[in-house]
Amino acid sequence: MYLKEEGVSEAIGYIIIFGLVMTGIGLITLYGYPVLMQQESSANIKNMEQTMIVLQNDMKSLTYKLVPYKETTLRVSGGTLSLVNRTVMDQNFDISYAGSPAVSGFLPGELRFISTKDNVVIGLENGAVMERKIGATGSFMLADPRWYVDENAITNEKTMIINLVELGSRMELPYLSQTGVGTVRMRHFQTLFRNPTGIPGAGGQVVITYHPSTMEGGAYDYSQAWRNFLTDSSGLAMTETAPNSNSYYRDGINNLVIKQYDLIVEEL
Repeated sequence: MYLKEEGVSEAIGYIIIFGLVMTGIGLITLYGYPVLMQQESSANIKNMEQTMIVLQNDMKSLTYKLVPYKETTLRVSGGTLSLVNRTVMDQNFDISYAGSPAVSGFLPGELRFISTKDNVVIGLENGAVMERKIGATGSFMLADPRWYVDENAITNEKTMIINLVELGSRMELPYLSQTGVGTVRMRHFQTLFRNPTGIPGAGGQVVITYHPSTMEGGAYDYSQAWRNFLTDSSGLAMTETAPNSNSYYRDGINNLVIKQYDLIVEEL
């Protein structure tokens, strides 16, 4: 018995194959594309984390190594990198020693990256690299500043070293920003020393107070990052005076050494 194939059309096979292809494309678009976009966004964040640490190393060269000028070419993707001039900062630091002010209202300035898709903020402030998510509480440090306590093994005297880093613009503009491939040029302007008279014997109390930003509902508030660093045993091992007070103290400090490095961002 022979089968008749007169009723079979090539168009039906084409429609079936085309339908399978379109279904596959639809599934990829529905499930695969968002995953790819998320992977791209995560890669951009990782890239900017590394970029900020590179810029932190540039600052270390300008400050601790006394290099007069640094220039770094970088790629900013998935957001905008900006210089927030110290003149428009609303967060600052106070430091006192043995009840006397050593630093009042220090405005550090900030290099700040804001992601356009993830609402992630990565800030380079006062020598520290920090990250937080806009709309969520909390923040954390990616790289610590060079603040530490040195103890003399012979005399047991404790010296607290605090290196303050101030960022400003030569043109005194409130903001400088860039996206894509660009160059960050920074130079060392001056170094200031603010060293109170040491206290022998039992030493004195150092108090550091961080006044967080209130701009845009606290989107640039790094309170938790500074809290973790200042109270950690590997940092300054300080104690917060009261929960969420952003004020920290440590007793028994014989010498307080404060160096303030003023850096100028020539181009961004």
